Formats: sequence, structure tokens, C-alpha cells
Amino acid sequence: MVEPSGLIPAEVWKQLGMRDALARRNIGGVYRLLKTAGISQRRIGELTGQSQSEVSEILSGRRVMAYDVLVRIAEGLGVPREWMGLAYSGDSEPAPPSGEEVTEEMRRRNFVNAIVGAVVCGHPVLSELLDAPRLDVPTPLPSRLGMTDVSVFEQTTTRLGLLDRESGGMAAREALAAAAVTGERLLNAQCTDVVRQRMRYAVADAHRLAGWASGDVGLPDHCRRHMHRALDHTQGSPVRVAQVLAAAGDMEKHYGAPNDALKLFQLAAVGTARSHDPQIGAVLHGLSASAYLTLGHPDQARAELSESRAMFADAADGGAGSLPFFAFYGPGHGLLAATGTKLADYETARTDVRQALNNRPDYDVRCNALDTIVLATILINAGELREGTSETRRALGLVTELGSQRARDRLEPLERALLARRESTCQDLARRVTAVRSAGRANSDRSGEQMSGQSAL
Repeated sequence: MVEPSGLIPAEVWKQLGMRDALARRNIGGVYRLLKTAGISQRRIGELTGQSQSEVSEILSGRRVMAYDVLVRIAEGLGVPREWMGLAYSGDSEPAPPSGEEVTEEMRRRNFVNAIVGAVVCGHPVLSELLDAPRLDVPTPLPSRLGMTDVSVFEQTTTRLGLLDRESGGMAAREALAAAAVTGERLLNAQCTDVVRQRMRYAVADAHRLAGWASGDVGLPDHCRRHMHRALDHTQGSPVRVAQVLAAAGDMEKHYGAPNDALKLFQLAAVGTARSHDPQIGAVLHGLSASAYLTLGHPDQARAELSESRAMFADAADGGAGSLPFFAFYGPGHGLLAATGTKLADYETARTDVRQALNNRPDYDVRCNALDTIVLATILINAGELREGTSETRRALGLVTELGSQRARDRLEPLERALLARRESTCQDLARRVTAVRSAGRANSDRSGEQMSGQSAL
């Protein structure tokens, strides 16, 4: 075997990872290994005919591609050219790197060497030094899908849904989207018809939650894509179709399309009419009330709100098998309080929203933030400024904890209520609300730009 010259100590060339870095012409990796062995940047520059700044740039990640520079580095370090696939000189094309097989043991040694270098010397571990595999390789599928696998998938989706409620869509969106895609891949495994149906329902839930999280961070197109995929997996179940339509419609209403939202709510109501589940009807009527009000039909909104309250009362002992999506809502939910506030029904709305805040768990930060915004708005509009400003500060604290553009958007009615008051405290808080909303919108715009051209999933 050809040995290197004595310019660099022989033990350095025997260092784990050095031959691999040379074969890959990873000059930055070679220089890092030389530094690990105690050879300074200045000495490396002297040997290779490079300035110290050039050596520093290569250490920072600049790749060396020019053939003549590679030859000069090989000669300067006393490295046989064939170690770098540079067996020929002149204008000839360089030979390819060594075809020596990289074994599992070599990968392991390279890994350990790189980790030791990182811990002892503080230089970063680069994937090209480790011959590392890609990190985005799909997880191997089971050969057969069982009910236990479905249950684990459902539990994972439920946990991610709770994370979405606790921290906003920013924390959970990508994980939920990945879970939905993984669920679709799992459907390719062999399984019984019963297992496949339950798995499809689980995938529908994952897409619905991923869609909701996408809308929550200001990505309505991604929301629609996920909701559409969710419908594909509902197997025509009217109640499951209804929960997707209700979620999609609520998000469309938020993004300024109340008429389209109302169509989705009405379609959901038609599909579930035979279920005779008052809980489902109460939620759909409550969502419709908000849409009618946004469309400028307050009388119709009051009628829908009244119907919703009556059906919530009928469902007090539990619906006829509502899914968790519908069971989540109740007569004291902010769903009705927000509409009541816009109708100037402050007393009833105040009772609704306080009941919701008292009964909801602390971990549900987003819903608590939305209802605290409603409560603060009610109090400011009613002239109860002392408590109203206190609740405004609490709402701002909750909103800033969340990665949720939707929560920031929902601050707008509170902002208007504060601006309508001449008191200096209200004006100061209005400016704070404006700043929070503006910061959120700027982040959302940047996120949208980064996502443009990418898959909705």
C-alpha cells in the first residue's frame, strides 16, 4: 500500500474517517480531522499553499471542486493522489473516488470517531463524514396490520391533537400531516376488512386534525387539501362526514367565506338528520348562527342561536353517540358566546363564556385564549373596564403562548372595542393588541412564502 509522506504524522492518516473523507474529496472533513490531531489552520495553509482565511472558509463548509486545487492539497499534505481519486495529472479528468466497499463496521467506526471529535474538540459532526443515510426515509411497514396497530395510530393522533390545542397548529401541524401520510401507507398492509375500515376512519381523523392545524397557522389551501383527503377516508359515514364538513366550514368562515361555510354546515345537517343526535344539531346550528351573522342576517342568526341552545339542552344527558368532535362543544362553549356578543346579548354571552372557561381544562390553551378574548370584548363593550382590561391582558398572555395565527386574528373585535374607548389604559392595550396581531401576520406571511410550491401534505 502506498504510504503518505512524512509531512503529516503517520498516525494521523490512520485516524478513523480520514481515508473516507479523502476518498470523497471532503476537504473540510480532512482539515477538521487534521485540527483534531493538533495541526493548526496556519500549518495546514502553509502545506497546501492556501491563506488562513481560505482554510477557514473550507472548514466552514466551502467545497473544493477545482482539480488543480485538489492536486495541490494532495501534494502539500503528502497524500498519494489515488487516495483522492486523482491518479492522473494535466488536463485529464480525475479518476472517480475509490470503489472500496463501505462496510457496517466502517460506518460504525466513522460514527464513533466523529462523535469523539465533536465532544472532545467541539467541531460539528457532518453527515458526509459519517456516510450517513437520509433522515427522511419512510418507516418500514408491518407485513400485516392488526387492531393493535390501529389503536396505537389512534392514540398517536389523539396526542398530537392535544398538542395542537395546547400549543397551536405551529407545534403540531407537520407531525399531524406526517401521521396522516403514514396512516395512508399503513392501509397498504394486509388486514381484515374490519381493521381496514377502522384504520380509514383513523386516517380521516388525522387528515382532519392536520387540516385544522394548517388553517390555524394561516395555510388555508393546505387545510382544504387535508379536509378533502379526510372525506376520502370517511367511508360515507354521515356523522364522520359531518365532522369534517363542520371543521372545514368553520375554517372557511374564519378566512372570509361565510356563504361557503354555511353551505358546508347545511350539507352536514342534511347528512346527519336521521341520526337524531341533538348534540350534532346543536353544534351545526351554532356554527350556522355565526355564519349568518357574518353575512349580515342578524334575525336568522338569532333563530339559529335559539335552536342551538334548545338542542344543547336536549343533549344535556349525552347525544346518541356523538363523535368527540361534536361532544367537545357544549352550551357554555365560546361558539355561542362569540355570536351572542356580536348580537349585543352581553348577559347571556357572558354567562356562556364564563361557564366555558370554568369547565375547560387548563391545557386547552387555544380554546381558553379564544374564549378569554370573547370575555374581554364583552366586558369592554359593556363598559366594565377594570375587569375588561384585566381579561385583555390575560388574553394577550395566552395568545402569545400559542403558535396560532387564528387566535391572533380573533383579537380584531377586541382591538375595535378598545379603540372605541378614550381611556388611556384601553388605548395602550389596543396598541399592544395591534402589535400582537401584526407580529403574527408577518410570521404567517413568511410561513406561506416558504410553503409555496411545496406539497400541501
